Amino acid sequence: MDTHLVLAVRPPEEGKSRLAATIDSDQRSALNYKMFRHVLKIGSELFPPGQIILVSRSAALRDEVAALGGHALEESGDDLNAALEQGAAFAMGHGAGSLLSLSSDLPSLTVDDVRAMLDAPAPVAIATDRLRTGTNALRMRPAGAIPFRYGVDSLAAHLAAATAAKLEAVVIERPGLAGDIDTPADLAEWRRR
Repeated sequence: MDTHLVLAVRPPEEGKSRLAATIDSDQRSALNYKMFRHVLKIGSELFPPGQIILVSRSAALRDEVAALGGHALEESGDDLNAALEQGAAFAMGHGAGSLLSLSSDLPSLTVDDVRAMLDAPAPVAIATDRLRTGTNALRMRPAGAIPFRYGVDSLAAHLAAATAAKLEAVVIERPGLAGDIDTPADLAEWRRR
């Protein structure tokens, strides 16, 4: 497998500010660590360490990935798409034929969810969120085939990027990939399950 996994993760103490009314800063940081470690564990079950790339401003997260034998890059800015492009450039420089990016806030992610992304027949596979507007995972073959367009309405933006590149794209809908934690309602739903 020449697919490389790219994770771009903000420092845990900075993430999930929209949950501030529900849980305090220490709880948010702990939740971010827990979700990151879960996604990394799932990724490490399918990817050899040398094909896992983390881009982050967090030295603690970089240390965890480096301890597994993965590549830990210090983020050069403060923008998710730029961080993913940084990781993609590194991956392509190390022989990546295709790329998979995963959001780090997928507490119900399974190995089968990741396999569904890897096995999708189209050159571009996009895992959407529950609202079917965002992107929680993106697989592109070849690596660098389309630009990263995470953010508001990123599903439509990634589909448009695939169209512009004249590449077929498929949307993957699976609970483990759709179940990101962004709002108090998301957190309550995850806790309920």
